[in-house]
Amino acid sequence: MHNQRRLAVLCLVLAATVPLTAIPLQDLITQALAESTNMKDLEYSKQKALLTVGLNQVEDELGIAVGSGEVTATYNSGNYVFSTSGTNVAFTLPNDGKTTINVSTGSMGIDAPYSYSSISPSVSASHTLTYGYTADNQKSLLNRQTEVLALSTYDSSKLNFTTSLYSQIDSLLENEKSIKQTEKDLADLQTSLQQNLSLKLIRSDSLAYQAQEQAIKVKEATLANLQSTRELLLRQFSLLAGFAWEGVEAIPEPNLSFTSNPMGNSSVLLKSLALDLAKEELALKKAEFTNKSLVLNGGVKTTQTSGIVPAGAGLERTNSMSVQASAAIDAKQFSLSGGVNGTYNFDTGSFSPSLSVSGSWNNNKTLASDALTLQKLENEVLIAELAYQTALNEYLQNAATLESNIAAWEMTHALHRQSMDYNLALLKQQQTLFEKGLATKADVDDAAFNVEIDAYTLSSILLDGLKLENQIRALQI
Repeated sequence: MHNQRRLAVLCLVLAATVPLTAIPLQDLITQALAESTNMKDLEYSKQKALLTVGLNQVEDELGIAVGSGEVTATYNSGNYVFSTSGTNVAFTLPNDGKTTINVSTGSMGIDAPYSYSSISPSVSASHTLTYGYTADNQKSLLNRQTEVLALSTYDSSKLNFTTSLYSQIDSLLENEKSIKQTEKDLADLQTSLQQNLSLKLIRSDSLAYQAQEQAIKVKEATLANLQSTRELLLRQFSLLAGFAWEGVEAIPEPNLSFTSNPMGNSSVLLKSLALDLAKEELALKKAEFTNKSLVLNGGVKTTQTSGIVPAGAGLERTNSMSVQASAAIDAKQFSLSGGVNGTYNFDTGSFSPSLSVSGSWNNNKTLASDALTLQKLENEVLIAELAYQTALNEYLQNAATLESNIAAWEMTHALHRQSMDYNLALLKQQQTLFEKGLATKADVDDAAFNVEIDAYTLSSILLDGLKLENQIRALQI
């Protein structure tokens, strides 16, 4: 029976620190994340950035362009002549050389009496070969940079939001603790004054009475100030979380396991990507001075006319095939091109070839400015490398500080647990002594109050641990 009474007393003491409508901490955080306007904005920003990255990562596909040409109709010497510049289709293949294939019906013509027709279809292709550095990784590096920045910003902001909630909850609990402590101190002062007056230890006109009365007024003012502060804290919580404060319960113990990563975190990764981008830009600029491109072109066109071409139709009677091939090489200081053309006339059986060669050279008048540009890019690489090393060192220093803070929190938590066990054992002892008439009710109340205050202190310590857990997670992002 005595054990049941003591257990009931302990449950009542611990339950007194938690409102009846209190929300488990994890549920409170989940609700705040769902209802916070700031978190919704951050979610939209993250999704927008990821969509942009997704669009940038879409691979090139086969490109097709179709042109209908122009159709004309003229009346000439009693005949209607219809002609078109032809339909053209261009296919661009998604390869490094951007191979392009052109297929065209060419110019066509026909007259109304259908005494003649003319057609000149053609097909041609071109391809570019580049000799030198062509692996332009800027797009993939920029996409990766955008993705890492978007995700790390969102995750860091989410952790900052929950940390702010922990701090706001801690402030409310500390305020409740201070209010309870002040109320008890005020009640003790008032009881002491009444007892002293009843026992005639002091008189109402004495300085001792005035001193105790002044102490009571100070406590009353302190209590009023704490209650005003509570109203402010409640408004601040509502603005931050998006709903009214109803108390909190089931604050979990934090997970403070941490191992530093020698490669750093996302902040270090962003500096590493910035270094890679600087190196890529330098490599591409150097390639401008050394790369050579070879453009190959070739095509076949045939023209056939049947019947008698009306005078003034603007067409000539032709039955021939033309073949064309060319190549052009281009570099920083020179360019060279050559081509072969040939036409075979089916009517006469003759073939007419032609050859063309051209070239140019310059002494690179921008040599000095190019050297300065390269030097500037090389300096940017060195600056980016220094920024990367600085970020990595800062991460390692923060990791060492965090490990020290974890050890300090674990010691504080362990010491308070020992203090709680002692105060709980003291409460049980005072309850037993009270039942035997060896302790007063005030002794039991004081011991129960200490257990109640211990619960508030433990909540604050656990919230500090959860904030420390967020620091660990933030350093691991």
